[in-house]
Amino acid sequence: MTRRKDWEIEIDDATRNEVWQRTGRNRPVKVCPAEWTLDTRLSGYITLGKYLVGKTPADIERDLGLPAGKLMHGARIYKFSRLPQISEYEYQLTADYPDGFADEGPFPRKPYYPPGSPKIHQWRILPGKSIPVEPDHYTVRPGQRFPEAWLIKF
Repeated sequence: MTRRKDWEIEIDDATRNEVWQRTGRNRPVKVCPAEWTLDTRLSGYITLGKYLVGKTPADIERDLGLPAGKLMHGARIYKFSRLPQISEYEYQLTADYPDGFADEGPFPRKPYYPPGSPKIHQWRILPGKSIPVEPDHYTVRPGQRFPEAWLIKF
């Protein structure tokens, strides 16, 4: 397959229409280990809240393709104060492609990131960028399930 031209990539970016919403199941969220320090701005990989509903930290860890034990003490889920702007993120396929790479060719899978779920879409906040998060985070303790109701709160 030939490499896409820069103008083709720019057209795709300009016409991209994420299904993100400020409240509800399509709200972008950031998952962090529960023991991490609280933060007001975050970067890295993000997903949509609907992919976490009803899941325990162990389920979330498996489905996002996180290293084993990363969420063993629970997961802290953050909501963003605003939707990320198109210049602040890039689409990174689904969670079964760590770092957006398939496990083939010159980019072998990183051994500490197992494949996650092919049904969970992920985006990456670009290096040097961070998005403000609301102070109202939710901590899912081991064995507890993430509630949909928290996503609806504004």
